[in-house]
Amino acid sequence: MTPARQELGPSELQALRSAGLVSARGYADAVRAMRDEAFWARWGTRALLALGVGQFLAGVVFFFAYNWNDLSDLAKFAIIEAALAIAVGGALLAGLDRLPGQMLLIAASVLTGVLLGVIGQVYQTGADAFELFVAWAALILPWTIISRHAAQWLLWLVVAETALALYCEQVLVPIHDMPSELTWLLVGATVAVALACREIAVHRGVAWLAGHWTRLVLLFAVMVALFAPAAGHVIDVDSFKVGAVCVGAFVLAAVVASFAYWRLRPDFAALVIVIGLVDAFLVCVGYRVIEDGIGFDFDDTAPALASFGAMIVWAIGATGSAAVIMRRLRGNLLGAST
Repeated sequence: MTPARQELGPSELQALRSAGLVSARGYADAVRAMRDEAFWARWGTRALLALGVGQFLAGVVFFFAYNWNDLSDLAKFAIIEAALAIAVGGALLAGLDRLPGQMLLIAASVLTGVLLGVIGQVYQTGADAFELFVAWAALILPWTIISRHAAQWLLWLVVAETALALYCEQVLVPIHDMPSELTWLLVGATVAVALACREIAVHRGVAWLAGHWTRLVLLFAVMVALFAPAAGHVIDVDSFKVGAVCVGAFVLAAVVASFAYWRLRPDFAALVIVIGLVDAFLVCVGYRVIEDGIGFDFDDTAPALASFGAMIVWAIGATGSAAVIMRRLRGNLLGAST
């Protein structure tokens, strides 16, 4: 009785290639042989559809920008409302459970924001920018709930986070209720909550959120939002207390994300995002240490060469260490999946 034949998957093939058991030419031939043509056909169709919707929306926005002064108020509202009605009607006719309908609903959501912008420009309401985004997020929330599409939810999250950031910068920061740097922390924390909700929903079987890109986009947004104030305070120390909070938040996020995507939900791409930004942060730390120890004095050749040389060595060491860690993690994760 012959043993059962085991199919070779992409992860197993990559593990064999990493172990040196498959030549480069053999690896390329094997990849071509196991390519899923039906999957790439679907991907191409969806990518073209998304590109078409994006071009349509960009055309509407740039049409208004170029012809704004030549259009009457009636024409401005007629064009945008007609486009909005077509998008909503098309979404209902195509069906909200099908991709064309979901794309048209995304178009309607974007056009809602354009309509609010036109209202603000025509009537000069005097409203702050954050109020526009709050109204935009509130109006498209019902569509977002019924769409069950990850891109629609991402659009709503971008609008809501923009409203939050603008509220902090236009209201809380000017009256000294919070430092400007904490705006980034608040944005990063709320996106982290969205990422956690995404992971819980996918774990419970919500298939339309399971796209790998949704995890990577949200994780990248969290890490960048927390990296910016932390790196800024390391390079240019302003307030020790605020700086400690910013650095602590970034380090905490890096530790939690590393554990989550190494042990709980193994994901090499997610780990690359975390390790890359940690590496960039360590480069900033090195700059601060060298600036305080040697200084970057362009008027004195010897200190300038010493500081730049030390900075180059530090950056190479940090980036090289990150590359070694990523290579080992990749091997471990691929080995665990075989």
